Amino acid sequence: MKHFSQAIPFFFIVITLLFFSSSSLFSQGSITGKIIDEQTGEPLVGANVLIVNTTIGAATDIEGNFHIRNIPEGTYTIRFSMVGYANKLVESVNVEKGKSLTMNLALESEAIQTNEVVITADAVYNTESAVLMKRKESSAISDGMSAEQIKRSPDATSGDALKRVTGLSLVDNKFVFVRGVTDRYNLTTLDGASVTSTESGKKGFSFDLLPASLLENTSVVKSGMPDLPGDFSGGLVQLNTLDFPSKTVFKLSGSSAMNSVTTSEKFLSSQSGSNDWFGFDDGSRAYPGDKEDRNQIAHEAANNWSPRSFNAPVNTSFALSFGDRVIFDREDPSLGQLGLITALSYRNTFQHNEKVISDFGDRIGADDENSVLWGAIANASYQIDGIHKIMFKNNFNQSATNTVGTYVYDFLDTELRNLLTTITWTQRSAYTGQLSGDHRFPSLGGLVVQWKASLSSSRREDPDRKEITYYRPITDTAVAYDAAVNKRSWAHLNDRTFSVSSDISYLISSFKIKAGALYEPRQTNYLIRYFDLTPNWSNPQMDSLASLPLETIYSPENISPKRFKFSESSRPTDSYEADQQLFASYAMLDIPFSLFQQNFRFTGGARLENLVQNINIHKTSNPADPIDKIQKKNIDILPSLNLTYYLSKAVNFRAAYYHSLNRPEFRELSPTQSYDFIRKEELLGNDQLERSFIHNYDARVEMFPEAGELLALSYFHKNISGAIEDKVEYMSTKQRTWENSPHAENSGWELEVRKSLNFLGSYFENASISANYTRIFSSVEYLKDTGTVITGKELRSRTLQGQSPYMINVSIIFTEPVLGTTYSILYNKFGSRIDAVGFRASDIYEEPRDLIDLAITHPITNLLEAKFTVKNLNGKDRLLTRDGELYERMSFGKTYTLQLSLGL
Repeated sequence: MKHFSQAIPFFFIVITLLFFSSSSLFSQGSITGKIIDEQTGEPLVGANVLIVNTTIGAATDIEGNFHIRNIPEGTYTIRFSMVGYANKLVESVNVEKGKSLTMNLALESEAIQTNEVVITADAVYNTESAVLMKRKESSAISDGMSAEQIKRSPDATSGDALKRVTGLSLVDNKFVFVRGVTDRYNLTTLDGASVTSTESGKKGFSFDLLPASLLENTSVVKSGMPDLPGDFSGGLVQLNTLDFPSKTVFKLSGSSAMNSVTTSEKFLSSQSGSNDWFGFDDGSRAYPGDKEDRNQIAHEAANNWSPRSFNAPVNTSFALSFGDRVIFDREDPSLGQLGLITALSYRNTFQHNEKVISDFGDRIGADDENSVLWGAIANASYQIDGIHKIMFKNNFNQSATNTVGTYVYDFLDTELRNLLTTITWTQRSAYTGQLSGDHRFPSLGGLVVQWKASLSSSRREDPDRKEITYYRPITDTAVAYDAAVNKRSWAHLNDRTFSVSSDISYLISSFKIKAGALYEPRQTNYLIRYFDLTPNWSNPQMDSLASLPLETIYSPENISPKRFKFSESSRPTDSYEADQQLFASYAMLDIPFSLFQQNFRFTGGARLENLVQNINIHKTSNPADPIDKIQKKNIDILPSLNLTYYLSKAVNFRAAYYHSLNRPEFRELSPTQSYDFIRKEELLGNDQLERSFIHNYDARVEMFPEAGELLALSYFHKNISGAIEDKVEYMSTKQRTWENSPHAENSGWELEVRKSLNFLGSYFENASISANYTRIFSSVEYLKDTGTVITGKELRSRTLQGQSPYMINVSIIFTEPVLGTTYSILYNKFGSRIDAVGFRASDIYEEPRDLIDLAITHPITNLLEAKFTVKNLNGKDRLLTRDGELYERMSFGKTYTLQLSLGL
């Protein structure tokens, strides 16, 4: 299997050539789209779509979607109509053979518009326009990104894509901050279902776990609604995987990538198992059974201490998707139709990161990281009569990271030079499955019933982590390095959430009443075992033995109290089990109304959340002592209000208020202590943490001059009581923990522009520029240790942890009209932000860096497309500083990728 990933690009080239012969089968075109109510944004069920002067047409389904197949090539006029709404005519619709055209639009009530509206086709064509239309008609303040935008970028994961959204920034390549608040203040759903975390010390979702190629679109809701969870303040990130197609869809792509500081260079990796390429350990790193005897553990654990070395190969990836919709009987819609979509994505990358870290002494070295990420979806939908729909969705993602870090450092208070090697394998699995239904009852006056049952399960394994240290006197280079106390550990985290919910809405005249309930139990368990190998320096043979290679040093005959003592340093307090039950219910009104001949929309109500958290831990080091339980019980009522003023069809004014909260996570509440091999620090929970309360205020004015164009200005303000932050303490070792700060405020404004460049001439008809700028101000009160017994602590203020004072995104996209080549230049930057809050030491800051990415896409044929991308075009490093001095530097280099895609 070791050559499997390198053979992938050649496999796709062969497959591509084989499919050329089938291109003649696609001699007709099709039109797909979605129709919604212009006032409410609700999908219109049963709207008619007819090609004028033909008998070709279709009706919209339960979600407002339609699909017209087998349309001969030509230019047409399309009529959209529905009882109670003004007709719309779209002229000059150009249908090409073998291509599918997307048309999304809104119909206006006859009470507002009585004449038939005639528009041109150019106003409704593209997926980005559809996302903007959804945003325009939404009752909440939101932003989003479509699959089309993701496709034009070099972004490989959902996190890479989300950093392009206004007010969002990506931290550690996997956590998303929204409007300056950390990932802990944000929530994530996948296809509407809650997702679990794969990080024991983090509340947020790991966005590097979901491949971008599996996304249909993303939406970031920035104002609260009663039918949304109440445990977010920055934003609710809604990830939606590939939707059910209205026609047969087949897509295949493969790519190879080179990194300027990694590919073909010396690369270190742990002694791998046979399944590493697939993201699963084959058992070679597993904990040796249920053994409790330390000698048995020491002798049966794999003797695989030394990393292996090779030249790093190219990065590889592929993606495959297939979908179709089966209509059982076009004459009898009661038989229904079946929609299917399956997709698979795989990526295997190698990255060498040069590092300089200054904490207890300068550590100079590098991390070699081999990452495998693959994901799969398998979804089915059954629709009856266009008004009833049952969906079964499944998403599975697997990630594994094999990291070897090698460093040289001198302790500040000793005369010793140390060689440090860390070997880690982190394996993460995440599954989300859901069964849901959507039922509309026109005979009951617009009654809609929706229900959902979902399961979200994640598992993280950190098997056989090793920390290896050799040392010698700094001044005596003739002395051989000796082995110090070396460590190995095994850890795993399981997190499972089950959710059942039901929503009922009823349309009375023009306003809607909606209510619903949710029950969501969750279970988590975390287990870690630490072991030390300590040399016995009273043994006269130790000087010669300790300088040998590790496989020789730690061979079974040397593991004994007289040579190398194998002892367990983990405590019962290191592990925990936890569960919680969340009960929620809500009621809300959605009312369009007119005042002084002006159109408004009010959406508001309240949400009740009742949460019980239980954490079972040992508070003593004696496993025979009884288990203690930490319990948190809270009942909260969370009101929210959203008001929209429609100044015109193209201009909206929005104002919103919502009350939300932020609860501590299990790991944060558990007073257990664990060691982070990557950050080289201890993690310690705090069972005195309390939930934070946030009052959120938002305002926005947005203008939509033309399809795909936008000008928006937003303001937000947040008052946070008891803000939860993590801080770093410097004792004998570096320790990270969590605490409540008394009070915090976060405010700022956002400016977003999307503008077509067609005013420059017909050559730039398909050119556009998008830019967004976010300016953020924050202040958090905290108790600063003054270092004196008399005064103790004093109240001070600083910016919120993780908050950047500004964020900038710019993208310029141009499609050359003759060759059809698309050029995309993307720029991203954030301001200096606190990476970790210092305690008895200064805060650690992540410094700004300018990130420039480039993507060039060229259609070779109607079926085949080539794409070339460069990430980090200007080769910027990641810098952390403390008191203006360098604390950590990471060098990533540039990554060049060539991809071939086949679409039928």
